[in-house]
Amino acid sequence: MRRIAITLLLIVISAFANAQTFINDEFVGKWWLGMLEEAVLPINITFERNTGKDNNIRPVLYSPIQTAEAMPASEWSYSGDTMRITHKSTGVKMVLVWNASEGTFTGTMRQGLMRSNMHFSPTDGIFKLNRPQTPNPPYPYSEQEVVITRKKAGVVITGTLSLPQGDGTYPAVVLVSGSGQQNRDEELMGHKPFKVIADHLARAGVAVLRYDDRGVGGTKGDVESATTLDFADDAEAVFDYLRKQPHINSKRVGIVGHSEGALIASIVASRNKRVAFIVLLAGQSCSGAEIMLQQNQAIYEANNVPQGLIDIRLKSLDAMFTIVDTAEASKVEALCRQVADSYCSKLSKEERKKINMRRADAIMLSSQLQIPWMKSFLKIDNRNYLTRVKCPILALGGEKDIQVPPSNLEEIKKLTSGRAETYLFPGLNHLMQHCTTGLPSEYFNIEETFAPEALSMLSSWILKISNM
Repeated sequence: MRRIAITLLLIVISAFANAQTFINDEFVGKWWLGMLEEAVLPINITFERNTGKDNNIRPVLYSPIQTAEAMPASEWSYSGDTMRITHKSTGVKMVLVWNASEGTFTGTMRQGLMRSNMHFSPTDGIFKLNRPQTPNPPYPYSEQEVVITRKKAGVVITGTLSLPQGDGTYPAVVLVSGSGQQNRDEELMGHKPFKVIADHLARAGVAVLRYDDRGVGGTKGDVESATTLDFADDAEAVFDYLRKQPHINSKRVGIVGHSEGALIASIVASRNKRVAFIVLLAGQSCSGAEIMLQQNQAIYEANNVPQGLIDIRLKSLDAMFTIVDTAEASKVEALCRQVADSYCSKLSKEERKKINMRRADAIMLSSQLQIPWMKSFLKIDNRNYLTRVKCPILALGGEKDIQVPPSNLEEIKKLTSGRAETYLFPGLNHLMQHCTTGLPSEYFNIEETFAPEALSMLSSWILKISNM
């Protein structure tokens, strides 16, 4: 699901001020690593000599999971053993104390409403993830860059077509990513699930077209006002393009969607009878509002929040959903604050914090819920599409998925009158990884990108359907 929260969108800036000359030259070229636990992000800090006019030493931040670019401090100072760093464009402020005996920096980092304790320990260099499933060339199949233009919509879509070896025609799939603007690999925290899936399927004899979402990579188009229905139009355009390509069996082309991408697969298949099959990976069976409430229940429960407090959060959210759908935009923030205060009137500050329903949280929620994508998503109901899908359906879920709880698989089966083949994988999360709790905070630390048993079922089912 769409992850709307304060994150470190760390970008390069050239501004530099207050350079200090008394940082020890021994710091230059060395690295320290800290972990931002709230966002599960590693942050590196090093010191580099400014090659400009002043030639002074400056601290430089790196967030290797989000960007390979360096982020020089825009302002900083060092006095005694305390260093203060500001990165203006992201609103990041750090106060770090140097511990010479341990060779570490310890302190705090702030960004907006977020505050995190930070401990930077010496490291050999910039942080690198171990993702053993990510394939590397040479590949036993070919890859082609594609460009698909939707002139009337003002959208240009870029992607990669993986073709099995040989001169025959092949069954094929379009991969559709989950919510949030993602690249063609559906890259998240160093994982590239769509690249792993494409590699597996191409080796098995299935062609795969995966593409960048709007605003990512080379894909261009309106993002700010776009909704799930707009993204479904993009996916359908990619599907129509794939059917017409050489070496593709036009009668054996399907759509594989993950999370929101599974909803999109249902939307397209419900209206386009040329879709040969769809595969729903962690797909919802209900409306966006319902899945958001299910997700909140599961996440707060997994974090050991008492059910009484969870109920208050769910009732507050449900009331806010109604507000953003019916109230004038100018009144939404005040009404959401009133809802939070009303439902939480008997709670302590600590209890309100546990369910993220403080007044500041309500203000943030009111803003997030008014994003065009979110307003639309809350009302879109997959029941309206699944019941009209006539092609074969495979729905896969993870037992420990707390973003789209596994109960949705049962409902998909019912909505399709038993036609959908469903399978719940023990121990897998929303990304189809083996996990412990299923919480999104685990995604980063898990080295596996996509469970082998899920890959095997995906390829064997597609080949079975394509040979019928």
